[in-house]
Amino acid sequence: MKKFKIIIAVILASILFLLVFIGDYFYTVAIDSSTDKSSISNQEQKEEEYYIEEENWFLNNKKEVKMTSVTGFNLVGYKFLNDKSDKWVIVTHGYGSNAYNMAYYIKKFYDLGYNVFAPDLIGLGKSEGKFISMGGYDSKDMKKWIDVLNDTHDKPDIALFGISMGATTVMNVLDEDLTKNVKVFIEDSGYIDAEEELRYQLKKLYNLPSFPFISLASIITKIKAGYYIEEVNATDSLIANKLPALILHGDKDGFVPLDNAHKTYELLQSDNPKYIYISKGCKHVEGAKKDAQNYWATVNEFLIKHF
Repeated sequence: MKKFKIIIAVILASILFLLVFIGDYFYTVAIDSSTDKSSISNQEQKEEEYYIEEENWFLNNKKEVKMTSVTGFNLVGYKFLNDKSDKWVIVTHGYGSNAYNMAYYIKKFYDLGYNVFAPDLIGLGKSEGKFISMGGYDSKDMKKWIDVLNDTHDKPDIALFGISMGATTVMNVLDEDLTKNVKVFIEDSGYIDAEEELRYQLKKLYNLPSFPFISLASIITKIKAGYYIEEVNATDSLIANKLPALILHGDKDGFVPLDNAHKTYELLQSDNPKYIYISKGCKHVEGAKKDAQNYWATVNEFLIKHF
């Protein structure tokens, strides 16, 4: 009997170890900021893109700003001052990226006549952090960055813009009791539900079912990063939104499925001005470049009308 109990204990311990290992593996792959995310973020093969002029402009014109995250990490953001306007656009990067990689977008908004602020999200770029928050804590920090701009520039009119995880950050900040000078938001290829997005990626990359892998990864994420993956969900925030909205997406997006754009549009209340533009033949966040003329004309028209 004693030998039987030992065998059972060993089996249970082995199962527990295996479960922890699996959860930690997927946490490391998806959430740990110290690991290479290119296998996830670069799934879609695109044409080589070179924006040396914009990147050099970024380096020559940035004014670095620092702030403490709600998580306690030190964050870095970049201002680009434009004497043509008092209005600001906050430009937020995507998963595994950073503000420098947004140089193309930043220069576009600058050339449209706006001041631009671009943060490095938790654990990315120059910002400290041991994990990626998937747009959760990032949205709390976005509210703090808005407060920084309000304090230093006397509450200027602000537009929010983000791509991919940055778009999710923007969507999640909408119910954070924003000041009235935040006027509009634009989201390009954002996911509404982080758990659903990771479930989609798990099936696509590993051909695995969501259970128990997402649940295990979520538990490890809670232990190591302080949040459950399922907590990052912009549904309530979108329902509560009172800002004019522009939703952008590519119809060939294989990273964040197109139905996120249509769900986002549907969740926004009908009495709020809302627009959706789908770039034909474009993969994930490809519309701004491959469909540049239509994409930026849509963005500019929206900003002129509502901002």
